[in-house]
Amino acid sequence: MHQAIGLAPDSSDLKASLVEVLSDIESDKKLQELNDSAAQLMEHFEQSRDWTAFNDAIQLMEELNKLTPDGHTEKAKSLSILGNAFSYRFEHLGKLEDIENAILVKRQAVDLTPDGNADKAAWLNDIGKAFLSRFEHLGELGDMENAILVNQQAVDLTPDDHPHKPVRLSSLGDAFVHQFGCLGKLEDIENAILVNKQAVDLTPDGHAHKAARLNMLGNAFFHRFERLGEHRDIENAILFNQQAVNLTPDGHANKAARLNNLGATFFRQFERLGDLKDIENAIRVIRQAVDLTPDGHDDKARQLGNLGNALLRRFEHLGELRDMGDAILFNKQAVDLTPDSHAQKATRLNNLGNAFFRRFEHLGELGDIDNAILLNQHAVDLTPNDHAEKAVWLNSLGNALFRRYRRLGELGDIKNAICFHQQAVDLTPDGHARKAALLNNLGADFVYRFEHFHEYGDMEEGEESIDRNRLMENAILFNQQAIFFTQQAVNLTPDGHADKARLLSNLGNTLQGQFKLLGKPEDMENAICFNQRAVDLTPDVHADKPEWLNSLGAAFKCRFEHLGELRDVENEIFVMQQAVNLTPDGHANKARQLKNLGDALVRRFECLHEHGDIMGATVAYKQATENTSSHPVTRYDAACRWADLCSKHQSPSLALDAYTVAMEMIPQVVWFGQKVHHRYKELPKIGRTINAAAAMAISVKDLQRAVEWLEEGRSIVWKQILQLRTPLDELHQQYPDLANDLSQVSLALYDVGTSRSWNIDSEIKHKGAEEEAQFHRRLAAHYEQLLQQIRELDGFGSFLRPKKFSELAPAARNGPVVIVNVHDSGCDALVVCPSTNIIHVPLPMFSYGEAAKMHSVLIASLRAGGVRDRETFANLINYEVSTLVLKEILGQLWVLIAHPILSLYENTHDSLPHITWCATGAFTFLPLHAAGIYGSDDPTKNVDISDFAVSSYTTTLTAMLGSGSKPKQDPTKTPNVLIVSQLGTAEEGTLLPSVVKEVEVIQSYTSPDHTCHLTNEMATVGAVWGEMSKYEIIHFACHGIQDIKNPLNSAFALYDGRLDLNTLMRLSLENAELAVLSACETATGEEKLPEEAVHLAAGMLAIGYPSVIATMWSICDPDAPLIADEVYANLLGCRDNSESQKAKLTPAYALYEAVKHLRREVGEMNFVRWVPFIHLGV
Repeated sequence: MHQAIGLAPDSSDLKASLVEVLSDIESDKKLQELNDSAAQLMEHFEQSRDWTAFNDAIQLMEELNKLTPDGHTEKAKSLSILGNAFSYRFEHLGKLEDIENAILVKRQAVDLTPDGNADKAAWLNDIGKAFLSRFEHLGELGDMENAILVNQQAVDLTPDDHPHKPVRLSSLGDAFVHQFGCLGKLEDIENAILVNKQAVDLTPDGHAHKAARLNMLGNAFFHRFERLGEHRDIENAILFNQQAVNLTPDGHANKAARLNNLGATFFRQFERLGDLKDIENAIRVIRQAVDLTPDGHDDKARQLGNLGNALLRRFEHLGELRDMGDAILFNKQAVDLTPDSHAQKATRLNNLGNAFFRRFEHLGELGDIDNAILLNQHAVDLTPNDHAEKAVWLNSLGNALFRRYRRLGELGDIKNAICFHQQAVDLTPDGHARKAALLNNLGADFVYRFEHFHEYGDMEEGEESIDRNRLMENAILFNQQAIFFTQQAVNLTPDGHADKARLLSNLGNTLQGQFKLLGKPEDMENAICFNQRAVDLTPDVHADKPEWLNSLGAAFKCRFEHLGELRDVENEIFVMQQAVNLTPDGHANKARQLKNLGDALVRRFECLHEHGDIMGATVAYKQATENTSSHPVTRYDAACRWADLCSKHQSPSLALDAYTVAMEMIPQVVWFGQKVHHRYKELPKIGRTINAAAAMAISVKDLQRAVEWLEEGRSIVWKQILQLRTPLDELHQQYPDLANDLSQVSLALYDVGTSRSWNIDSEIKHKGAEEEAQFHRRLAAHYEQLLQQIRELDGFGSFLRPKKFSELAPAARNGPVVIVNVHDSGCDALVVCPSTNIIHVPLPMFSYGEAAKMHSVLIASLRAGGVRDRETFANLINYEVSTLVLKEILGQLWVLIAHPILSLYENTHDSLPHITWCATGAFTFLPLHAAGIYGSDDPTKNVDISDFAVSSYTTTLTAMLGSGSKPKQDPTKTPNVLIVSQLGTAEEGTLLPSVVKEVEVIQSYTSPDHTCHLTNEMATVGAVWGEMSKYEIIHFACHGIQDIKNPLNSAFALYDGRLDLNTLMRLSLENAELAVLSACETATGEEKLPEEAVHLAAGMLAIGYPSVIATMWSICDPDAPLIADEVYANLLGCRDNSESQKAKLTPAYALYEAVKHLRREVGEMNFVRWVPFIHLGV
């Protein structure tokens, strides 16, 4: 050819023609070389699975197609081969760009091919498969529609007698199945069955692909069964899938996949009919599929997930824990084998989360519900909003958060449950089968959110107030929608369907919720009807039967409370007894069901007064306390009710047994694993129980136990915080490694437990708060494990346990401690004396209700008198209301409390004795130190407690033990005094004009070399904190801020911000002696938490000051310098004239003298002025 070109004349047509021919020959040769090289690399890949070879082959094929002109006869075929390579790599590696490229080049191949070409239909079929693969990855409906369009074109271009007609029918059927799964349109699954049946009919029995087409036909019937629920469809699905399995030899590459599909049909038939043999068959064949699939196979994860789900369903039916463990194991393996980029990763994460969720429901382990939330959240994060399954994952996440809210009561959980359930509802069209369940869940969220608001208000830390009416409206709205859609679902579901009972129970519960909101009797009647049908349809062996029975019992209870008909409480007892009998011991719900049974028996006793009901109720309550996997609050409530019944109807000894159990549960109810502000929410219910328990112990003369219980039940959260800061000297000496471990965990637990809560208003903060909360709970569990380990060591059995009386008695070394216990039926004083044991002083004329009323009247009178802050006193016209009320209260306190106690206590010393009051209940807010008869017409009858004793207060005996054990300071040593003053801050607004004079007075008694005064801009948070540990005495003359929700956020208002107790507790205060809090309401407390001493003064005791001078309510600004003058004169003496110094007094006696002086100055009857000053500590 080259010679011919050389002989041809230049510029001739012949020469040009020969050159063109030569170019074509060389080009074809180059293309053939590229094609051969690519083919060799593909062959190498098939033998070695070396992906480098596969990638190189694709590069060669891409170059080949670039060099091949569009008119070339092999261009379309070459593009199709390249497209198939891209599809193959996508299926195995999951890179999105590969399926994009596959669709692009396959489209080019089709566009280059005329309709009459024999390959056109095949390439259309390949494009359809590529569109379907991209849909499975991205969930975009456009890809699904395109897949059906091109597959239909491929079928239309293929005659019936063509050998590939069945293949193309199967591809079209697969696309119809996917579109049905996405949109739920019946016509799609009808078309899928039609074309798959044609494919089977066109395939002879001995054909290699007969099994595959039977498998696809079975899957189509399976999907129509899920849509219509007709039993013949699931029978056909099992029939064709079984035939497919039978035709497939064990060594066949698809045998495992077909077994997996057969297992799925058995699984669905079990869900439809509830026949155990179906779930057994499902597990059997899916296990075979797993065993036949090598570990590196792409289908292994899917089959493991299906096996896990089948085992989970058998667990839900039979309650066998082994099935649950295996379900979690196999689902976890499925998750671990699936990369995040895989289309099914979210599904497998969700399934594993659901398995942990179900185990939590059975065993109550918090770690399981935490894991469920993390996994469900991960599934949500991996799924775009337009994905067909996004609503499912959101619903699962909402369910897990809702369940944890039910366990822990954290407001953030129910708010997030509402958020995710709302998103799930919004993503689900009205005609969708799931819509009813999603609305049902959202309605339940709002009901519980409303109940939370009703019980606690909405003043959680970081929360803004919420509109109660709006919450109510939302609860009603979503309940009504849930009822509408659930009723539709119930009507469409035949009685034999496995989900029918669940739907009926959901409908009954939703109607009962609506009855609570709207009070319509017909809702309650329908709730009972539907719950009864749910029970009747469920066999006893079903794991959910007890839950349906519990719901039915709750409905009967609700109607009894509304109508008072005995038959309802009889029915409630009957079904609750069934629920208890069917629930295995150790199940997380067992205690709740036993408590409900006990409650029902008590209600019947109140109607019929048959003692057998009391016996039955006490047994039920006792058994509830013993089910350790149940919710601690449920078990604690059962113990309290058990104790109450024993107190009223049985023996005191049995009541003491019950109260002992209740006391042991307090650390679980007020748990280290929750934030401080949440622990405080549980305390109001505990205080009254402890008062009743102590009263019962007193009634049987077990005074030591009464003191121990009252000590254990007071300042619970303060003691928990201090426990984390307890020195571990003895443990360090004997077991240093264990001591170091406990120290590290204690410090971490202190930090996370007392830190400010997250204000959850974004997804990022939600995740941060979730991680912090789960870390907090893990720390608490580890801390408890370490304590248990230490207590098993010789000599450490009582390590950090509540103190016995022998350990508490030294608190009275410097004078008697009077513990006043007030309860529903009366009042008692227990006087712990330095020399004797305990003196019991009955105070029968007083009760909890009377003390609470007295406190309420006191607060109302102070408010009416204008006692709000120090400044307002200057403008008050009179105190007549407050004076009259206080006179009456102080008189009653003298006659009914103080005088009976003082008359039994004999003072053997010349000086006034020092009495420390440790009050309970509403007494913690009453001025016992000022009790007396004032302003009598006969002056000889005037008498008050200051004539007989110097009074102090303490929050607990333990607080006095720590202070009393400190070495006495040298009385000749000049104490170091830190004075912190602020005329006012921008935050507080109100000025304190007498602060300057107050500071001058103090400085007249202190040595300049031993005094530091930080004021105004010098009194910053950092400066004060840095100086405090250097001084024995600190005097705050500034505003105080009490934080009721989290007392560790209570603070002193300084120049640049708040110095809170949380910060102060990080100080080391070995030499601290006295804190004087000349600020507003520093010892006021929170009336809902009388036992907790939620105020700044208690906080200063807690952080290490043995003595604190504070105020019960706001003081008159000019009184502060006067009190300071007398306190420091008696405490330090006059520094300018050492010869005239009188004996220095302790803080309690110094304040006693100062208040006595103030009384003379302002008038004894001016109670508002002198009564608020109190001393706490030793």
